Amino acid sequence: MKETLELRINYDYAHFLFKADEGQNIGTSVKVVELSKEDSRYRQVPIIAEEVRKKYNGKFFFGWKIGRKYSRRELDTAILLHLKIKTIFEPTGEECGTLYDETAACTICGANRKQVSPLILEKGTMPKKDIAKTIGGEVVVSEKFVNAVKRRNLKGLQFGAVNVEKYYQLTANTDIELSPNTIVGINPFDLSTSNEGEIYKCPKGDTIGLNLLSEPYVLNSQSIGKYDFYASRQKVGVRRGLLRPEPIYFCSPAFRKMVEEEKLSGFEFEITNIE
Repeated sequence: MKETLELRINYDYAHFLFKADEGQNIGTSVKVVELSKEDSRYRQVPIIAEEVRKKYNGKFFFGWKIGRKYSRRELDTAILLHLKIKTIFEPTGEECGTLYDETAACTICGANRKQVSPLILEKGTMPKKDIAKTIGGEVVVSEKFVNAVKRRNLKGLQFGAVNVEKYYQLTANTDIELSPNTIVGINPFDLSTSNEGEIYKCPKGDTIGLNLLSEPYVLNSQSIGKYDFYASRQKVGVRRGLLRPEPIYFCSPAFRKMVEEEKLSGFEFEITNIE
């Protein structure tokens, strides 16, 4: 596996670490640069970011994205995979009239509220993908996806009604436990558990951090191998406006095989570590 970090660098300060011809310039304000952890400059990023904050009251980088590339053999031999949903859209179900019982949610982090009505979404906003999710974490799949699951008799997937024709809400009927070795934080250089009044690590254990930074690590369970789709018990994210902490999703090799053979869209896979 090769891991890289894509940074959206503030162009005003990019010359502190990068050459003028490095990366890709986006307009006049952002330079996109990709670094590996082996690059000596990787460790300098947080140092320069702190200097820029103190000296110029600015930001050295605006955004980041971790990328992982696996060999075919690594993916083919994995027992459990991290299913990443690539497409996110809005408005949320909450904005469109979907009802939730907030009294069931954690009073600290807002995780685990209970949906008490079918999912309602705005027609015409659905991405033309076989899987996508709203910014509120509601996952929807296409009729093509549902039919493929039924033909292959995959287990652990639950489908709920959506008011948009030929789409369904997807949830997992089995969850698994994340290991403490799963790394979470604000960004790769800041593992803080809270910031500016927001709590990212819930003392009740419902939410463990703002963003997933490592491959997921899960505790071994008898259910692994019996089902094809899972959600983590612990959530990642924050309660902020329409945002809510969300589970990490996992799938079996048979699920990935279905996605590839049926040419389903909207999916990305990484390896999950079982302890």
